[in-house]
Amino acid sequence: MPRSKTFEPQETLRAAMHLFWARGFGQTSIDELVRSTGVQRYGLYSSFGGKQGLFRRSLDLYRDEVAGRWMTPLRRPHASLQQVRAFFEQFGEQIGRPQGRLGCLMVVTSAETAPLETATRKRISMHFEQLQAALAAALDRAAALGELRANLDVQQTAALLLGALIGLLSLMRSPAPRDLVLHSLRGALHLIDELRQPGARDPSIR
Repeated sequence: MPRSKTFEPQETLRAAMHLFWARGFGQTSIDELVRSTGVQRYGLYSSFGGKQGLFRRSLDLYRDEVAGRWMTPLRRPHASLQQVRAFFEQFGEQIGRPQGRLGCLMVVTSAETAPLETATRKRISMHFEQLQAALAAALDRAAALGELRANLDVQQTAALLLGALIGLLSLMRSPAPRDLVLHSLRGALHLIDELRQPGARDPSIR
C-alpha cells in the first residue's frame, strides 16, 4: 500500500527555508530537516528529491518571498536614484533584529563550501545578475533625468553597489558589532548620495 502524503508542501518548504537560512546548506542535516519540517525522510525524498532538491526549492521560495520583498523599491515604475537609496535604507531596519542577523540566504550560499548542484549555483548567479541589472536600470533612469554625475559608468557603479550590499549582508550575519554594521550601511548611503549630480534636486526632499 503506498504511503500517503499528509503534509502541506508550502509549509514544509517554508520551514526548510528558514532552517537553511539559519544554518547554511552544508551545516544542515537531513535529520534536522526532518525535525524542523515534521516530515519523514521518505516524504522529503519523494516530494522534493532529498536535501539538494529541497534546498533548490527553498532558494526559489526565498527569492520570491524574501528577496522579492527587498527588491520592491527597485521594481517601482520610474525607479531612479531615490529608489536605490531606499533599497539600501531598508536594511538598516533589520540590523540587530533576529532575522537581520541571518543576513541573506543567497549571499550565505554563494560562500558555501559544501558541494552544490550546478542548478543551485546557477540560481545564485542569476539572482546577483538580476539584482545588478535592477540597480543598473535605476541608475540609467537617474542619468536620463539628469540626477547622476556625468561620465559615470552605470554598469561599473551597479557592480560596486552590489558588492557593497553583499558586504553589508555578510557583516549583518557575522559577529561584527552593531556599530560596525551601521557604519557599513552609512558608507553605502554616502556613496549613493555622492552619485548625485551637484545641484540636481533630490525628489525625496520637498
